[in-house]
Amino acid sequence: MRQRVRTRVLAPRTAPDGERGSILVVVVGTMLILGMLAMTGLTYTMSSQKFARYDQDYSSAMAAAQSGVDDFISRINRMDAYGYTPDCTNAAWRGPMPASSNACGWGPSTAVGWLPVEPGQTNARAPHFHYTVDSSQRAQGTYRLVVTGRVRDTYRTIDTTVGKGGSTDYVYYTDFESADPANVQAYGAGGTSVVACGKDGSSSASYWHSVPSRSGKGCTEITFIGGDSLDGEVFTNDTILGTAYAGLKPRFVKQVWTADPKCATATASSSTWESKCLRSGSVADFNGVRPKYHDPLYLPDNSAAFASTPGCHYYGSTRVVFAANGTMRVWNKTAVNGGKAPTPTAAPGGTAPTCGTLAQLNSASGATVPVPTDMVIYADHSGAANRQCFAGELGGPTGSTLPVGSFTGANPTSASSTYTADENMLELTKQCGRGNLYAEGVLNGRVTLASAQSIIATGDLVLNGGTVTGTDLLGLVATDSVEVFHPRLGTMKAQAKCAVFYSNGTCKTYSSTQFEWKSALESVGEVSGWPQRYKEPGAPAYVPTKGIQIAGSIQTLLHSFYVQKYNVGGDKGTLFVKGSIAQRWRGVVGQTVSGTQNGYTKLYQYDTRLQFTTPPYFPKWANAKYTLRYSGEVNTPAATRT
Repeated sequence: MRQRVRTRVLAPRTAPDGERGSILVVVVGTMLILGMLAMTGLTYTMSSQKFARYDQDYSSAMAAAQSGVDDFISRINRMDAYGYTPDCTNAAWRGPMPASSNACGWGPSTAVGWLPVEPGQTNARAPHFHYTVDSSQRAQGTYRLVVTGRVRDTYRTIDTTVGKGGSTDYVYYTDFESADPANVQAYGAGGTSVVACGKDGSSSASYWHSVPSRSGKGCTEITFIGGDSLDGEVFTNDTILGTAYAGLKPRFVKQVWTADPKCATATASSSTWESKCLRSGSVADFNGVRPKYHDPLYLPDNSAAFASTPGCHYYGSTRVVFAANGTMRVWNKTAVNGGKAPTPTAAPGGTAPTCGTLAQLNSASGATVPVPTDMVIYADHSGAANRQCFAGELGGPTGSTLPVGSFTGANPTSASSTYTADENMLELTKQCGRGNLYAEGVLNGRVTLASAQSIIATGDLVLNGGTVTGTDLLGLVATDSVEVFHPRLGTMKAQAKCAVFYSNGTCKTYSSTQFEWKSALESVGEVSGWPQRYKEPGAPAYVPTKGIQIAGSIQTLLHSFYVQKYNVGGDKGTLFVKGSIAQRWRGVVGQTVSGTQNGYTKLYQYDTRLQFTTPPYFPKWANAKYTLRYSGEVNTPAATRT
């Protein structure tokens, strides 16, 4: 029997009209929200791309500016005089400038020129650079370079200093830590006879760490002692000797560099610093800064170059006293210069300085002339007066003429004849016709003192504007030595000449009518009032209270920086050098004899301005190249945004 199956078909439920409207609103709203989210995501993506492009252009513009610095450095290292005047073929240099400053036809309305980072690139939106060059400090060996990098519409500008490295990078530089081989106080008359000590010059001398070493060769080794303080980076091609004194170690406040290979093995542990970077048994306070090894650096022997540098060139021994008003008094006697007038030499594109006339230089008051700023004061050999200087022949202010004493050059007339003289002036290197330069005073200007022989600081050499923010700069560059004046006055006595000699050379009969001077001074003692003292303008007291200040950069090309007669005379106080010192050999500034300190205690502080500029025509390292010395970002000038 069949059964009938009934299927019930349910009709769809029809929503009320109100419900139908609300669903539509939800659907449309959801679609709107999804659309808004999509648009937000798209906007964010586009904005991120824009910011990414800006970030990329911002970084690339700085890289382009750095490329401009590299471009200028590569050009000036190919030709040392490149930066003197604008290069008309260099598009990066083209821009608004005084028409008189160039031979390119560029003037105040000249459009800014750009050079692509990638040579040959013609796309204007690609990285380019433009620079302006300030060569006003080229005498100091530096150029100011303002470089702008451009990518699309993004500009970035850096203000830089480009220069060569030299001894002014350090407060103290020494090639050899032993005494100057010509030091008669260290080695006796004639200097050393040992090759390792420098008898035949620096090229054949030995360092302490050399193989073979200078150790045990009889050289006079110079030590830093407790109480000495060097505030600035120190560099030596040799190995330092340090000795404790009065319970103190010599103190090196900043980084010490040495070319002793053993120092390369010093670790971060301070217990290794003295044993690895000093001589055996030496001590030093490194102020927590680990000493480090560095490849050797060498001084150039370019002393002959000063004969043609811009400035005032004098002949024979010359005395200079600087005044705070920007002038200097100069004495250069006619008998000393042989009647040869000073040679004024102009800087490129400049005017020749005023150096004084023969009559003025020969007068008791000397020649008062402006300091030849950004130039050199040079003392050359005169070829005349190859003899001991007469008393007062170097000139000077009333009451402080030099040399001290009464020597006139006259022969003795009896056995009782005498004269007095500074024993330093009996040295052959102090003959009056030699190119020695005696200097003291308050310098207002930028100048380098240079000499064919030596420079002698007869008093403080301070700067009118100080050494913090002032613009005054002093250099002292001597072919032989830079010396701190320490006169020692003695009496020269006469004796009868020998009339008849024995066959062995001894005297048999003395003359009763002919006399001669003995070979050495007697009763030698101190001379009060030297060195002369000067205060920095506005300073309430002398700095140091006792001693002498030299605010300048010192460099001796062949010999050393030392104190005359450093081993006698008692404690002279502090030798304060604010600047830098570089010497071929270690000079001696003091010596302890039987527990008594003679001479000076060292206080050497670095003049931080030397990081950015140097005294005029100051020597650089041998084979030095121009490098970036300083860099900082500045706002791009509106005129450059083209």
